[in-house]
Amino acid sequence: MPDRIESNSRKLLRRLRDTMAEDHAGQARLDLITHLIADSMGTEVCSIYLFRDPETLELCATEGLRKEAVHQTRMKLGEGLVGRVGRSGQIVNTADAPSTKGFRYMAETGEEIYSSFLGVPVQRLGETLGVLVVQSKEAREYSGDEIYALEVVAMVLAEMTELGAFVG
Repeated sequence: MPDRIESNSRKLLRRLRDTMAEDHAGQARLDLITHLIADSMGTEVCSIYLFRDPETLELCATEGLRKEAVHQTRMKLGEGLVGRVGRSGQIVNTADAPSTKGFRYMAETGEEIYSSFLGVPVQRLGETLGVLVVQSKEAREYSGDEIYALEVVAMVLAEMTELGAFVG
């Protein structure tokens, strides 16, 4: 099994590299990134939350949650597991998100069917710019290799966010 996970992580990074070389802008780029992460990692959900102001994270793209929740779902810093990652700058990795202290269900997203949660901070120069999340129906904790791959993706997202690559 570790070989499969390692292979999926390499596949994710290769696909991300290829996607970054393509001519996509704004929302289309974010949507493509969430799709390729979910597909490469074998998760049902991948979501990107970015800060819209110093206290508010906004769902900016998702694969697997309800599309109508994009740009509508917002969380205050420290609210829910996403807000916890945003506030602390620390990873949250749990097999049973609904039972994890601080979990907040967002009805408009349709996330009630997902058990596992991995949230990774999107950081640049010590500043948290957002949160990258994957979720699955299967109750499991994500491996160190999967976490590392998501951290690398989050680093790329941070640079692109800072450059304004998701505007427009």
